[in-house]
Amino acid sequence: MNIDNKISYMATEEFLMNIVICDDEKSICAELENIIKSYASERKVKIQTDVFLGGDTLTKYLCREEGPDIIFLDIEIPGYNGVVVGDYIRRVLENEQIFIIYISSKEQYALQLFQNRPFDFLVKPLQKKKIFAILDSIYRIVGKSNFDFEYQSNGVKYRIPYRDILYFQSEGRKINIVTKQKTKTFYGKLSEVENKVPEYLFLNIHKSYLVNFNYVKEYTYEWIRMLNDDILSISKMNRATIRRKIMEREADGFSNG
Repeated sequence: MNIDNKISYMATEEFLMNIVICDDEKSICAELENIIKSYASERKVKIQTDVFLGGDTLTKYLCREEGPDIIFLDIEIPGYNGVVVGDYIRRVLENEQIFIIYISSKEQYALQLFQNRPFDFLVKPLQKKKIFAILDSIYRIVGKSNFDFEYQSNGVKYRIPYRDILYFQSEGRKINIVTKQKTKTFYGKLSEVENKVPEYLFLNIHKSYLVNFNYVKEYTYEWIRMLNDDILSISKMNRATIRRKIMEREADGFSNG
């Protein structure tokens, strides 16, 4: 593989990218799905695809809590067209995380699409090389900040972006994932969580707490205040180490918050 096309992000083999294809032409959906599967095979990444033939059914799907990472979206689909769906994603759902790639047989939509902040624009007929380049670019971006923590609850797998997690809390046999909006719970051990998450991003301050460096608002020798104003104790045995790590991080130019 050419070095320019390499994907350099953490835990490539474990990360599952969910991609949606929405086009009223079944042949285009099949062609695009085959190209994406080829990409997954060549790049050794895990990708799951879902296909929709209209914007109406797609918007219902997008209401789910676990939405897609990428949408290849035809502009001229019947019902809710691609522009309307894009507006729904950005304005109604207030979702800026989904990568929208518009597809069209025409090129005159640029100004209409601008407000929906698409990642790219494909003109039919589709070109495998172009699609590969788009996916490579997305994976590089994902690699910098958007990986997810995956956990299982009641037999169902869930994913939460690390950027949304303030801290993990161990409570008996349960792990609470405290996010910006809510708290999620699953059964597990904090030591297992610590082994899964990026070491540079999370800090073990106590046998019960694993905190996201980026959301430490204030700290003393004995406790840490998180962005949501939760105050978490630093265990006595960890205090010197935690102080050193925070100071090293600040010296490296990382931001607390």
